[in-house]
Amino acid sequence: MDLSVSTDWTYRGLRTVVLENRLLRIVILPEAGAKIWQITYKPLDADLLWNNPRVPPTRLPMNSRYDDVWSGGWDELFPNDEAAPIDGELYPDHGELWTGEWQAEPFSTSDEVGVRLRFITPISAISVDKTIRIRRDSSRISFQHVLKNLGNAPFPFLWKLHPAMAVTPQHRIDFPAMKVTVERDFAGTLGSAPASFHWPQTQINGQNIDLRRVPAPSERQLYFFYGSEMQAGWCALTNTANRLACGFLFDQKVFSSCWVFASYGGWRNYNVAVLEPCTGYPANFDAMRAAGRHKTLAPGEALSTEVLFIVQEGLQAVTGIEPGGKIVGS
Repeated sequence: MDLSVSTDWTYRGLRTVVLENRLLRIVILPEAGAKIWQITYKPLDADLLWNNPRVPPTRLPMNSRYDDVWSGGWDELFPNDEAAPIDGELYPDHGELWTGEWQAEPFSTSDEVGVRLRFITPISAISVDKTIRIRRDSSRISFQHVLKNLGNAPFPFLWKLHPAMAVTPQHRIDFPAMKVTVERDFAGTLGSAPASFHWPQTQINGQNIDLRRVPAPSERQLYFFYGSEMQAGWCALTNTANRLACGFLFDQKVFSSCWVFASYGGWRNYNVAVLEPCTGYPANFDAMRAAGRHKTLAPGEALSTEVLFIVQEGLQAVTGIEPGGKIVGS
């Protein structure tokens, strides 16, 4: 397929928007929180996102328990992670976006196809506008986000991308130099590691652990940590077997940290790594706010930013992503 946008297909009763060029196929589910269900790199027939083998996507009511209905794919979380009170209102587990039914407006030109997705949060009164586009013959996906406060008071928030990545023991995870802080309330395998350390090495019971490595599911590992003080705004995942890398390029003024939740057989038998560019940390909203790591939108204020997702062949490790979107490494 050279370049197309289609709304003809449904998946398990959900309407889809499918963006496609000769390199990529992107499946989006507007009725399921505008979840990106799958990104496929067509030359290698490689599905890059993890889809839960036991929980299919569906329409969900607000206040659903995220962990129990998590179908995978790429969600967004706003204005919180774990359920939290914010200025007198109780916000649902993982926020307001992922259960919403978004408006979708596909578009196409001679050189690109895309979709504009829009949603107004029911509690916080934030207008969320996300435009996804791909150009002809390009393996880069552009995400243009705009969040606007429609309310009459300043609104503090956390905003996080939540792409669940498909992994195997042949994969490796790369970040720029950064500080790692373990989430002690859900430490998993890292419970005996130092509370903070420099990426990518730590120690557990005297044994060196390289967090770039993806263990086999039989090792039953579970990691949850926050990356901060990042030297650059990117993260990447590489399949060393077929030398296919993919990475996220983001503005550090917006996404100042990046979380990692990775279950290598260690949580509910899932094998998945979630790389999560985020506006702050930790998951507990009150603790994040007390530390001054939250962001705030004034009444009428809008936050606009672009994120690039890049897929590139010929790599076994990533050392950086250039401003234009080229992945560099070895």
